Amino acid sequence: MGKAIVKLHIHTYAGEEYVVEVPCSKDDVDELIIARAWKKLKEEEGGSLPYGNRSAEILNRII
Repeated sequence: MGKAIVKLHIHTYAGEEYVVEVPCSKDDVDELIIARAWKKLKEEEGGSLPYGNRSAEILNRII
């Protein structure tokens, strides 16, 4: 099992950006990796995230 580094952006007035590392395998699709990253970020932030449009980008996949 490898890992992926994902950059998450919440489009608020402050423009919040986060970088999260999540586990992945070589067969995982991008959407699954991004969903894991949002879930991990939500857990790290205490169960809630600010409102706003969201975008994500996979910066690196290490298999």
